Amino acid sequence: MDREPEALAGGLANAGAVLRHGDTVERPAPPHVAPLHAHLRALRGQGFDGLPVPLGVSASGQRERLSYVPGEVSVAPHPPWTWTDEALCSVGTLLRRMHDAAAAVPFDRAAGWPADLADPEGAAAPGAVICHNDVCLENVVFRGGHAAALIDFDLASPGRPVWDVAMAARYWVPMRGRAGLDPPHRLRVLADGYGLGRADRTVLPRVIEQATAACRAFVERRVEQGDAAYTAAYEQSGRAAWDRHQGRLADHRRALAAALLAGH
Repeated sequence: MDREPEALAGGLANAGAVLRHGDTVERPAPPHVAPLHAHLRALRGQGFDGLPVPLGVSASGQRERLSYVPGEVSVAPHPPWTWTDEALCSVGTLLRRMHDAAAAVPFDRAAGWPADLADPEGAAAPGAVICHNDVCLENVVFRGGHAAALIDFDLASPGRPVWDVAMAARYWVPMRGRAGLDPPHRLRVLADGYGLGRADRTVLPRVIEQATAACRAFVERRVEQGDAAYTAAYEQSGRAAWDRHQGRLADHRRALAAALLAGH
């Protein structure tokens, strides 16, 4: 007898719509699924295996099939290992591996890449690659305490690699703060794991501020569109909380830059 599909937890946009059938995952397909699948295959062709294998799209084009990536994903309430320096460093290392592979993969600038969380400098930025743009806790698969794979590339689009690092920092440092954690130290750990150069370390605090503004605009657009999941999340934080968060980032810009540049 066939087993019932398992609904995979995590995320807001596709909550309840991501189903596991044994070694296969079926989920809503993004509008640009064809170039996205081609890009994922090209990354694997460059030796980056830390992602799902695209297996096809339904006849309607509404659902995509991908290989299931085994491992552990940190979903709320997040387990203690989520916040270790070792886990954080490995996220940076994994992201760098993806970017190095992506740098060797040409991309079609007119492929309809989503703008939702995209780097405003986009494909015109020097050294632009296809960034993941959503390296949140739920989109990183761990094995043995180390980040092993990235999933959910729906929001991937061209941009500066440092933009992807900034997006990851928002969630993994986290830039909103968490009791008992030191943001400047943790941002340095992420940058060291990635191997971020001095020039990018210099601009990273400001890019984080840019990325935060992009995330806020993304959430507020979803709320305006009546998206129930994002509306509920926004009501928990609210406009005032976003204002405070963005203000704190600006206030701590120098401290973050000092931590990043120490020894560089």
